[in-house]
Amino acid sequence: ASRDAGAERLIAAVCEKLISLEEALNDLDAKAGDGDTGSTVATGARSVLDRVDTLPLAHQAATLATIGDTLGTSMGGSSGVLLSIFFTAAAQSLNGGAPLSKALLAGLDRMTFYGGAKLGDRTMVDALEPALKALDTNGLEAAASAARRGAQATAAMPKAKAGRSAYIGRQLDIADPGAFAVAEAFAAMVAMFVPA
Repeated sequence: ASRDAGAERLIAAVCEKLISLEEALNDLDAKAGDGDTGSTVATGARSVLDRVDTLPLAHQAATLATIGDTLGTSMGGSSGVLLSIFFTAAAQSLNGGAPLSKALLAGLDRMTFYGGAKLGDRTMVDALEPALKALDTNGLEAAASAARRGAQATAAMPKAKAGRSAYIGRQLDIADPGAFAVAEAFAAMVAMFVPA
């Protein structure tokens, strides 16, 4: 594994934040889904955190690819597969010479192509897409704000069009737990770099 102390701290902070939200995400998901989003996300985050010492952190593409592999094998369900696609496609784009922000957008494009969710479907895409677009043009703080707004907007959306909650029925005033997790991940990143 190659070392990059800043990247290691960033990955650890995001994983620890997501692990700490396990119960809250499960509670949120129980209102509109099957109540396991927190457990699924925490399992993936624990798996990445357990491997943080062995990640090739000095090489962004290799790190993203390894995270994708880890999430794909540890999370289970469609979210693990979709996040694996996201990180793997982003890694491929980085290897092709794209800057990180563009590579992450390429990962999003591949994930939505295979997963079928789009903006407004009340999924993690509602936070991830605006966050990555803001990251590309305005930086991390703008990305975190966009993710938060996107996650909050899911509470006012009618019935989900993708994911497990699409089978449950119309739920208003309940944020999508996947979108909420994305917003919290971006907030954890900002907390690493922006003084309080």
